[in-house]
Amino acid sequence: MKSQATVTPAPVAPGTGPADDHGIAGLESVFADLEKRLDQLVESRLDAVEAKRLEAERAALAEAFASQHPDFKELAASGALAAQKRDNPLLDDVGAYYAHHLYAQRQAATEELAKARAEAATDAEARTLERVRSKRLATSLGAAPAAPARSQGTAPDLAAPEKFGGINAVLAARLASRRRDTGL
Repeated sequence: MKSQATVTPAPVAPGTGPADDHGIAGLESVFADLEKRLDQLVESRLDAVEAKRLEAERAALAEAFASQHPDFKELAASGALAAQKRDNPLLDDVGAYYAHHLYAQRQAATEELAKARAEAATDAEARTLERVRSKRLATSLGAAPAAPARSQGTAPDLAAPEKFGGINAVLAARLASRRRDTGL
């Protein structure tokens, strides 16, 4: 029989084992750097995929919004939305759409208010003129004639004022009568 020879490993001196080998330690740091770079690469790729997904979702939502609001594409093509976004950089397309419609509604409301004010002023002026004319007409119709007509002669109280308390009493009574007739 053949004898089997057993190989015994050579004794290893302390501090010279595989863990103490600088080549393996260097490889570990290389692998750690590779792992960090790989993690960064995977993270950046996931961020890019997420950004594309969000962009596609946003485009789908914008298309759905455009289908619900038929004038959206017309306003975008005419540059009205771009003008709104220039005025307020915080707006996106949908915000600019609503800002445009809000501005249009304000303009319409301002014009309607101006028209209503003009009509109210015209109506108030017409009512005031009618009231003044009515008062003048009532005053002129309700007042007694100031002096008797020339063909009638003189009034009896002025012809003989001593019978009615004197000239002062007759004139005071006539003045009071005229004031009462005119509503003063």
